[in-house]
Amino acid sequence: MSSNQSVQDNVSSGFSLYYEPWIPVLYTSGEIQTVSLKQLFEDGYSIRKIHSGDATTDVAILGIVVVVLFRAVLKDPSEHKDLEGDPKSWIRDVRSGNSDRLRFVFDYFERHQDRFNLFDPERPFMQVADLHTSKGEIKPVSRLVLDSESEYFSMRAEKTLISLSYAEAARYLVTVQAYDYSGIKSGAVGDPRVKGGKGYPLGVGWYGTTGKIIVHGENLIETLLYCIDYEQLLNVEKVKGKKRPLALKDKPVWEHEDPDTAAPRAYKNGDPTKYKDEPALATGMCEILTWQSRRVRLFPENGRVTGVLVSNGDKWFDRNTYTDPLTAYRYSKNQSTQTRPVWMPKVHSAERTLWRGVDALLTRLNSSEAKQDKPAPVIQQIASGKYFPTGAKAHVQLIGVVYGNQSAVIEGTIDESLTLELALLTEQGTQISTMVRDNIQTTMNAAIALGQYAGDLLRAAGKEYEFRPAVTESALHRMEDEFRTWLEKLHASDDVSSQEDEWQLQVRRILEDEADQLAVNAGPKAAIGTIYDEQLYNTAKVRRLFGGRLRKLLPRAYSSTPTKTKEEGNE
Repeated sequence: MSSNQSVQDNVSSGFSLYYEPWIPVLYTSGEIQTVSLKQLFEDGYSIRKIHSGDATTDVAILGIVVVVLFRAVLKDPSEHKDLEGDPKSWIRDVRSGNSDRLRFVFDYFERHQDRFNLFDPERPFMQVADLHTSKGEIKPVSRLVLDSESEYFSMRAEKTLISLSYAEAARYLVTVQAYDYSGIKSGAVGDPRVKGGKGYPLGVGWYGTTGKIIVHGENLIETLLYCIDYEQLLNVEKVKGKKRPLALKDKPVWEHEDPDTAAPRAYKNGDPTKYKDEPALATGMCEILTWQSRRVRLFPENGRVTGVLVSNGDKWFDRNTYTDPLTAYRYSKNQSTQTRPVWMPKVHSAERTLWRGVDALLTRLNSSEAKQDKPAPVIQQIASGKYFPTGAKAHVQLIGVVYGNQSAVIEGTIDESLTLELALLTEQGTQISTMVRDNIQTTMNAAIALGQYAGDLLRAAGKEYEFRPAVTESALHRMEDEFRTWLEKLHASDDVSSQEDEWQLQVRRILEDEADQLAVNAGPKAAIGTIYDEQLYNTAKVRRLFGGRLRKLLPRAYSSTPTKTKEEGNE
C-alpha cells in the first residue's frame, strides 16, 4: 500500500478548511468560537478579529484570508470594475455590513474549494502530497509548534505533544510556512539541494523577515479592507487594446497550475549537481503572503495528526520588492551602491517596540530625501486619503518574531498594539504627528536621564558611576499605557501646544516619582554623600542635576504650570 493511500485511509472524508472549523475568532459580542473559512466570511461583520492566542498564527491566517478577498475581487470582473471606477465607494459598500455584499467571495470558494483540503491526495493545502526522505523518516508533531523545543516559551512542551487535531495542525501549518526558523531541515527526495540526506539552511520564513503592521477595523471585514494593497489591485496593462489587471498574474499557492514538489519551483528537472539555488521574486502580495518557504507533509492517524515532515522550500527575493503591503521597508546603506539603492523589509525592534513603532508609523516620505525608510503600503494608502475616511479610529498591531542562534531558534514574539485616529497619518494630521514623533524622542531622552541619575546615586553612595539601562527601560515600560491613552485621544484638529503640555507633564510626573523611589533605595550612605572630584555628591545634589536635565528636555512641563514641585522648592 502506498503512503498516499495510507493517508487517505486515515482521512476518509478529508478536512475542508472551507467547511470545517479551524480558525479561532473573537466576536464583537465577546464570544470566542472556532469557525471555518465559510463562516469567517459569513460572520465577518460580527467578528472582531482572529484570536488563536498566538499573534504569529493570527497574522499567518489573516494573510491567507486577505489573499482570498483580493483574488475573489479579481475573479469577478464586475467587482473589479466597480472598484476601479470608485475605490472609496466600493470600499464603503463592502464595509456596509450586508453579508450579501460578499457574494463574490463565496463564488470564489465554490470555484476553488478543492484546493483547501488539508489531506487532498494530490494537492493537500500548503503541502506536498508525496514528500518523503530516503530513509522514510517522520518527525513528531512538535516540529510544527515553533517554540515547542523550549519549555520556557511553549505552553505545549515537546515531550507532551504527541498529536494534534486537524484544526490545530492546520493553524500550525500556516504558521510554519510564515515564520519557520532557519537551520538544517529533513532532506526530501527530489530536492536537488539535498546533500548527505540534509537540507541546508535557507533562512527563516518570509513573515519572519518582516515586521507586520496590521490595521484593525471595527470588524474583520474592515480589517481585510485595510490590508489590501489597492495600487496592486488596480494596476493594469493593455493587452490587445484592452485593460487587464496585472494582479491576475499574482497567484497564491493554491491557484498554481502545478502542485509543488520536493524541489524548488525554479528547478526544471535538469542535472541536480548543476542546479544553483537562486531566490525567486514574488509577483505580488498574493504570492508573497502565501509563500512556501518550506515543503511540509502532515501524517494523520485515527483522526489526529501524529507526524510531520518539514523540508526546505522556495527562497524568497527581498530587495526592492515592495510586494508585501503589511511591512515597512528600510533603506540599506550596506546593500546599496552608488547607482542602485536598496530597500529591504523592515523588522520591528525588539527593544522599545512601541516607541520606535509609533515613530515609524507617523514617518512621512520626504520628496527631498531619497535615502529614507518607506512606510508600509497599508499605511501609505491610508495617508493618501484615497480609500478610507480618515476621521475613524483604528487599532494598529505590530507583530514580529525575535530569532536567536543564527536564526535557528525563536527567542520571543513582538506583539504591540495602539489606537489612533487615521487622520494622524494624513497631511491633515502633520502638525500633531510631528509633535508626537518629537515627544517620543524627548521621552526616551528623559528616560535616559533617569538612568544617568541612578548612576549618579551610585557615585553618591561611594561607588563607581555606571549608567543604569534597566532603570531607563523600566521607566519607558511604565509610561507605555499612559502614552497609548494619550495617543488614542489625539485628533488632527487638536491644539498642538496643549497636547504637548499634557504629555510632557505626564512624563515629568512619572519620572519624578521614579526618582523619588530611587533616592529612597539608595540608602543613608548616598544621602550623606561622598567626595568626588573635590565635590560632595549626595542624594540632594544628584537630584538637582537630574531636575536640570528634565527642565532642558521637558520645557513644556515646567513652563505650562506655575506650581512648584517638591524638588524645585528645595533648591
